[in-house]
Amino acid sequence: MLMNYPVDRALVVTAEARLPPLDADLEHRVEEMWRQEQTKRGTSLFNGAILSVVSHSPERIEVGITEYRRFLAQRRDPTLFGKLGVRPLAVSGLMRCRDGVVLGRRSNASTQDAGRWELVPSGGVDARAVGADGAVSLIGQLMVELREETGCPAAAVTSAEPFLLVEDSGSHVIDIGIDLVLDLDAASVLAAHRSGATDEYALLRIVPDSELTTFVSQARPPVVEVSRALLEARGLLARAAAVETPSGRAL
Repeated sequence: MLMNYPVDRALVVTAEARLPPLDADLEHRVEEMWRQEQTKRGTSLFNGAILSVVSHSPERIEVGITEYRRFLAQRRDPTLFGKLGVRPLAVSGLMRCRDGVVLGRRSNASTQDAGRWELVPSGGVDARAVGADGAVSLIGQLMVELREETGCPAAAVTSAEPFLLVEDSGSHVIDIGIDLVLDLDAASVLAAHRSGATDEYALLRIVPDSELTTFVSQARPPVVEVSRALLEARGLLARAAAVETPSGRAL
């Protein structure tokens, strides 16, 4: 289930110290699962420093710095959430160019949501987004994702504002939806993707607002749930089903 929380445009995110060490038994269990995954996936697996949400309000999010391997262990054994409590922070841009909303079809080689459509750019927020003063730059992270995933330059962005926090009660990932406007037409976005992006997205599609409901309802494989929630929150989709909010109201 997704829970949606509106956030202020001037949302502030700050990082606390690293999360405390694990007790010996839990550390052993996490490390064993990590080694098993390394054996399966080889050198492509990296234990980076990720940000985990400690608390949030419309105005402020507090995060701690933890290890990716803790989140991996929690994904493999969801019962560990009670002890590990990892709630990874991510960003998802609802990006508009002059001709519509930009969506991408994830590579079939992706480890998560392979082949599915989602809003672009999107990605996890890691410790590199934390400044010397502890402030976390969500927009800075989104600009990194923009350049890597679409090839478009940050200079083309005319506005970028947070508008929604989406919490997945299954994966415990917390996505911050950010309205992103580019002063580029569809042809320029697609050309930038072909010439300068990574292979994370096999294909980009620019969908006019008037065609979004049809595209999302017919896309195969389907659009990821977080992207649907962000589009619905902006009134861009016909609401086939209500999305529960903390207040019990349909968003």
